[in-house]
Amino acid sequence: MSSCNYSPEDFRRSFPLFQQPENRALVYLDNAATTQRPAAVIDAIADFYRHSNANTHRSSHRLARRATELVEETRAQAAAFLNARTSREVIFCRGATEALNLLANSLCAGLCEGDEIVLSTIEHHANLVPWQMMAQRYGLKLRYVPHIAGVPEFDRLEEVLNERTRIVSLTGGSNALGLRPDLAAIARQLRGRALHWIVDGSQLAAHEVIDVQATGCDFFVCSAHKFYGPTGVGLLYGREALLAAMPPWQGGGEMIAEVGLYHSEYAGLPHRFEAGTSSLGSLAGLNAAFAFLRQQDRSAMAAHEQSLVQRLHRELAQMPHLRLLSQPQHNLGIVAFAPVDGAPADLAHWLDERDIAVRVGNHCAQPLSRAAGVGATLRASVAGYTTWQDCEAFLHAVGEFQRVSATIPAENTAVAGWRDDDLSALRIERLAAQRSWQDRYRELMRWSQSIAPKPEIRRPGYLVRGCESEAWLAHRQVGGRHLFAVDSDSRVVKGLAALLLSQIHGRSGEEIASLDLEGVFADLGLKQHLSQSRSNGFYALLAQALRFTELKG
Repeated sequence: MSSCNYSPEDFRRSFPLFQQPENRALVYLDNAATTQRPAAVIDAIADFYRHSNANTHRSSHRLARRATELVEETRAQAAAFLNARTSREVIFCRGATEALNLLANSLCAGLCEGDEIVLSTIEHHANLVPWQMMAQRYGLKLRYVPHIAGVPEFDRLEEVLNERTRIVSLTGGSNALGLRPDLAAIARQLRGRALHWIVDGSQLAAHEVIDVQATGCDFFVCSAHKFYGPTGVGLLYGREALLAAMPPWQGGGEMIAEVGLYHSEYAGLPHRFEAGTSSLGSLAGLNAAFAFLRQQDRSAMAAHEQSLVQRLHRELAQMPHLRLLSQPQHNLGIVAFAPVDGAPADLAHWLDERDIAVRVGNHCAQPLSRAAGVGATLRASVAGYTTWQDCEAFLHAVGEFQRVSATIPAENTAVAGWRDDDLSALRIERLAAQRSWQDRYRELMRWSQSIAPKPEIRRPGYLVRGCESEAWLAHRQVGGRHLFAVDSDSRVVKGLAALLLSQIHGRSGEEIASLDLEGVFADLGLKQHLSQSRSNGFYALLAQALRFTELKG
């Protein structure tokens, strides 16, 4: 299941993580969050610190000259990677988030109250929050591309453009849905307008060859760790004339030419936007990442990734009780879906126990989730080293989870008012007797049936911070006894909550204080099978319950 000119297995051999004994069976489908690093990148970082470590520009000695040459060589390679006109158009940042904050602060400083910024509902929070902050600071107005259930209709972009539009900042590819907007069509709608167009290319750079000149954008941002490079470094491209007219965002270090007591002169491009010492080891790794990608057949790699994402959508669409949020058309390599009945986090945990790495949550795209009328989703994202065997393992595990879930009775019906849950049938001995993690998982899901839905406690004041899935815990005290009510969308979280309440519900404060609750959890052997985040969820529930008992006395 790969392009005739492309072998994901050969590509995979360049990545040391997959060669480690503990990772040889790993199915890594969390590439939209971060890709793995090839040996060339890892070696380049280590080589810099072994042989060339020194600060740049500020010294004339041999090591400093070598470090400076490395940085400027990397900048030239970055310009080629983006097809910028000159390396002066490339600014190094810590990542796309910092690049977007730089643009927001520098560009908005010259705007007038009432000027407008156009965004879309599928933007990453990093392309929303900085503009919201600037809108509040300068009295600017935010407008959004028309959308249907959160999915923007970019062909209607012109409907929100007017003479006050000054900035249009849009994703080049949604990290939540994989949707790739037609950038050429957007460019046609923006042509001839007095505004700045920014493209967040964080998801784009790993899957397509970037050509900022052909795209026609004014600014482009991306993070190296999304395209097989190191963390802690990213790129900001800007047209040279526009960058030269922008005020710096941060001060100090290499961004100055001369400093006086009351006034300073700023350095020229690109250094005026690079205050302080850059992550030099990461820049060495970035240089190696550019060389590594030049050696690849990017078109064949993209064709392979597209074949995977197309077939994944077809296979998942045939599975019952799943709601697909993503579409295979114009998709960079992401499948996003949620179980119709149940929490995506439960499925993600099941996959983790199969050594299948995916991501669950709102993916830093909460406005999209709300507009689409969904909560958390499960996201599987492919890369050049993803094989169809990986995808088959993923699909098999999803189907297995559905079959196990089908054996658990349907959730109890919600009742009006807060009624104590009946936990009398729960037996810790039965849970402890389960020998495999699958059997313990099933038992916890059965225990979840003891927790009735309680919509009346789903309020911010009862929300438990720290749970992988949302959970709510309420408390009251009657006759010196502490009574609790809990609810969650996750069956496993509800099962863990039932475990907790079976030990503390109806007891006095002194009785609860005398219990070794963490020891109970450890003795049951659950800790080794539950993810850190889900274990933390149990402890978050425990901490909240203990706070209630301490407050009430």
